[in-house]
Amino acid sequence: MNTPRLSNTNLKKRFFLWSTLILIGGGIALSLFSFWNSRRLLMAEAMSKSEVLLREVEAIRAYVKDELRPKMVDLHGSDTFIVEAMSTTYVSTTIMERFAQTMPNYIYRRASLNPHNPKNRADAFEEEMFDWFEQDPSRTFWQGMVNKKGESFFISMVPDYFSQPCIRCHGRVADAPASLVERYGPDGGFRFRAGEMAGINSVAIPVSAPMKKALQGSVVIFLTTLGASVLLLWLLNMLFQRLVIERLTLVLSLVAKEKRNPPGAGGDELDVLRASLRSLDRYVRSARKGSSLEPNFIGPYVVQKPVAASAMSWLYRGCRQDGTRVLLKVGFDEVLQNPLYRSCLETEYKLFEQVSHPCLPSVIERLDDVLVLEEVNGRSLYDLVQEKQMPPAQVHALFSQLLDLTASLHAAGIVHHDLRPQVLMVDDANRVKLIDMGLASQDQQPDPITIAGLGPQGEMMFMAPEQIQGRRGDPRSDIYGLGILLFFTFTGQLPYTAKYRSPQEWLRIKEQAPVTDDVREKLPDGVGRIINRAMAFDPHERYQWVEDFMEELKAVLFFFTEKIKIIPF
Repeated sequence: MNTPRLSNTNLKKRFFLWSTLILIGGGIALSLFSFWNSRRLLMAEAMSKSEVLLREVEAIRAYVKDELRPKMVDLHGSDTFIVEAMSTTYVSTTIMERFAQTMPNYIYRRASLNPHNPKNRADAFEEEMFDWFEQDPSRTFWQGMVNKKGESFFISMVPDYFSQPCIRCHGRVADAPASLVERYGPDGGFRFRAGEMAGINSVAIPVSAPMKKALQGSVVIFLTTLGASVLLLWLLNMLFQRLVIERLTLVLSLVAKEKRNPPGAGGDELDVLRASLRSLDRYVRSARKGSSLEPNFIGPYVVQKPVAASAMSWLYRGCRQDGTRVLLKVGFDEVLQNPLYRSCLETEYKLFEQVSHPCLPSVIERLDDVLVLEEVNGRSLYDLVQEKQMPPAQVHALFSQLLDLTASLHAAGIVHHDLRPQVLMVDDANRVKLIDMGLASQDQQPDPITIAGLGPQGEMMFMAPEQIQGRRGDPRSDIYGLGILLFFTFTGQLPYTAKYRSPQEWLRIKEQAPVTDDVREKLPDGVGRIINRAMAFDPHERYQWVEDFMEELKAVLFFFTEKIKIIPF
């Protein structure tokens, strides 16, 4: 008997594809790390060099100010001012210009907003640094990267302030040495007082060339890693063929059917092995239970298709053996196992049992952790609006019921906290049913979520701002939810569609009015104003009572209250 030959490429392809991606990703990560580390060392070296040079220049200026200038005054008198020997700026810049001849691109600058020498006038960046130092006099040093004329430089800066001896040459023009005025003119560098900021001394070290070398080194590392990866993949290919593929060939030759179902058909080797084991599992199950599966039962009820997922439970359709159709509300496994969430589910069941309203399904009975409700036909408000736009008359009919329900809940001390279109069912006669109160609280019994100190529960897209901040029990939070529902039914979209945002981002977004000018054009006159008030960020600026919301909405939609036709599903 010939052993079936495996099509051994699929599994190998996937293995080597992932191996290649991992190795290339590792090479890229190594190259990036090398460049980052080289750049870090380069910045540290540039920082040290620039600081040393700047301190050296400061020492030169201090020598001129404290030693050379007083000596020149002793030798030539106080009326004499020799720029080449007595000006700290002239001496320091001249020395650094000669230094730059041996160290190209090393730049020393003495910048001033009102200099004697025009070439020392501050540029735009230096003017910003003047503002930065003047905002906080305790700032005495700055370092950072700056681009100048297409080149990158690492710059160190220190501010310089006028002392009293400096005012002779920088105060009144009449008091300045004649030689200074004759050399630079009477306009720039005067009218300063002691203590004012004289200028900024800076040293710039070029880093573009070293950065380029660091980048080239990273590329070399990547290419070296790539070559080593190719060699490693070749070795892995040899080992994988011998240790994995050849052994799978032997196993599948024992499991697969010859000719009719050759190994490797319809997937790789592992797919064929998995399919064979599943087939074996089905045979075992059939032997134990028979070929047909029995339906699920809860007490006398047969569980049928799911209707919706609520905050704490699944809602299924069901029926009794006598044909009576019902809804079965069954808590999630995670809810039933968690004492806190189980308390929320118990609260929801009690509210359904205690509160009676045409928009709430009646409770038939409770079987342990299952609540049996009367049958509710129709579809969710979300699916209904997604299919086609609602006319204003239909919106009026739906919201008349929904607002009356919310007012009744508030009168009973209940705040729903989770009014969403997914938990509202609408039948073909436009009757509304609320099928979920999993996050509701009642002032007559403890609120498990508040007692446990949990954060916001539910979808932040539908939450009022105060709910995102962790506050519960305010009926005006439901008014905010009603505003979202009104926006959705008229526009077919939600006011805030972004997901996966942080609570802080949601609060920032919800500070903005939901109805903008372009949205207002799609709404009947006056509806945009109602939505913006219902969804005001501050609860005090919203409608304080659902009845107020109801009266204004009825007044705006008065001309659209003609008879509503039944919506075919």
